[in-house]
Amino acid sequence: MVSHENLADMLFGDRRVAAQRYNQIFGEAVFDQDWWTATQNPGKRAYERYLGLLPHLSAIETVSDLRETVTLHEQSTVVDPHLGALLTVQVNLVLGTLLEQHSRTGEVAAALTELLEGRAVGAYVLTEVGHGSDLNNLETTATYDPSDGGRFLLHTPTDAAIKFMPTTAPPPVDGVARFGIVFARLIMDGANRGNYPFLVRLVDADGTVRPGITIRPMPEKPGLGMDNSLTRFDHVLLPRECLLSHTGTHIDENGQLVSPIPADNQAWRAISRVRVGRLCISAMAAAVSRAALSIAVRHATQRDVASMGVGRIPLAQVPAHHGPLLDAVADTYVATTAVEVALDAFVEAADGRADEQGPQLTDLVSLTKHFCTSTALQVCSEVRDRLGAQGVFAHNKIVEFRALRDAAATAEGDSYVIALLAAYRRLSLPDQWTPGCWDNLELCDIDTPDNWLSWMAARELYLQHRTAEKYAQATGDRQARWDSVYDVALAAAEAHIAHQAARTLAERASRLPDGPRKVAENLLTLFAIRQCLAYGADMLPDGPFPKTPKPLTDMRRQLHELLAPQLSELVGAFELGTGSLRTAFDSDTYITQCANALSSGG
Repeated sequence: MVSHENLADMLFGDRRVAAQRYNQIFGEAVFDQDWWTATQNPGKRAYERYLGLLPHLSAIETVSDLRETVTLHEQSTVVDPHLGALLTVQVNLVLGTLLEQHSRTGEVAAALTELLEGRAVGAYVLTEVGHGSDLNNLETTATYDPSDGGRFLLHTPTDAAIKFMPTTAPPPVDGVARFGIVFARLIMDGANRGNYPFLVRLVDADGTVRPGITIRPMPEKPGLGMDNSLTRFDHVLLPRECLLSHTGTHIDENGQLVSPIPADNQAWRAISRVRVGRLCISAMAAAVSRAALSIAVRHATQRDVASMGVGRIPLAQVPAHHGPLLDAVADTYVATTAVEVALDAFVEAADGRADEQGPQLTDLVSLTKHFCTSTALQVCSEVRDRLGAQGVFAHNKIVEFRALRDAAATAEGDSYVIALLAAYRRLSLPDQWTPGCWDNLELCDIDTPDNWLSWMAARELYLQHRTAEKYAQATGDRQARWDSVYDVALAAAEAHIAHQAARTLAERASRLPDGPRKVAENLLTLFAIRQCLAYGADMLPDGPFPKTPKPLTDMRRQLHELLAPQLSELVGAFELGTGSLRTAFDSDTYITQCANALSSGG
């Protein structure tokens, strides 16, 4: 038996201390939730918890430190998925956008003060009914009027331009106003100067919607309490300083546009916090996987079943039960490492003053989000089934975690769509596959993790080669050529992110003592074998397939047998104590908790 300490260091590195600190904060009484007591309005509770958390958050320091921001999102999501979803808007998108401003005066300074003091909350008003991730074609306009010292007229010119989904409704807590960061085309002298964010007062503290603004809350989003709304603007007047930009864009006294956002990739550069948001959401999805598995393993150790031999045995000892959980653990370790890879790249770019908005980093974060949300979908589905009847009740959180995952897959850009865009840009990469480059690979067995990594590398190169070959042979316009290769291009991109994360996990594992290193390598090998089982058909007819001494399914079972005794420690490395999860499987057994609930209820 190995200790989870080394595995936790491998997964989280320097961020482990911050995670433990947030766990202490979220372990306080204000976040208590009796699993027996249903929460009638989880969305309102999330706002109350956010406003209570804000004074202890050091919001400016948190937003300014990417690792802190990501860790906050992870740990809050585990405790309360509704709170985690709320923080993505309030902390990253709204506060982050305002804190990036070069000059914070007038309306911007007032809004920032109210937000930091908890007297107001924000909304990130980007997507439109007719335009989701199609940012270049947003229709909402902010027309500059030079009269009266300069001002803007914010307007919704068509029904397709109605803002769709942002949380613009009056806050569900009394005495709190709402601002919006609203994206619109900047129109000057009749010309479109690009998409920019504008600061807009939406709702006053008494709940009154501002003149010229129409807001209607959308129907319920099952499983996740968020106040999504439809919003229309009718020639709403905005002061000149309400034009926002991280590059210092403003209109001077002479009515000239100064320091505009660079024209290349302008729309995406304008939403500078969305890339950070994608990284946060990737981390939240990985955290959902970790939390779901933590709950499932606790349940499996408490639940016993009739043995086909004699007596009863813990469910955790049944291979048909712990095998799928171990598969999910392997996927979750790699997804967690994928977040670390993207986070390190983001921090390195910021420290080196590289282009954080450039396509390389954008695509890395996009593929990480796709990988982590896809993993969370599979893990939550597996855990729900493994929990049986316990999995359908909200108090055991799997339903909420799944709802958060579904929302995360859409937020900050639909995971599938942004992954396709990243795959498309990878068409320009050089084709490095050469005939015979796979022939020299050694046998892939359960104790050869390096050989499996070599296979994953070869798979990535081969799929990229197939994509380039098919695209070169395709005919028609650019859309038609892309339509003929999008599936293999996405497979190549997915293989790339899986290989990159797996290789980083192997590098981190190599620094561990022998015991935990071997456990990590077994987990890594299990991941690679499952990749081969799931996607091996992509290699047909002439692609690289690993040379193995026995069937893949037999090797998978062998690894399950080796890893089963370590299951609790593998999940213990996620360091989600009972104070974080607060389910029926906490310190007492769930049978004891059910008996106590019945007794107290009687």
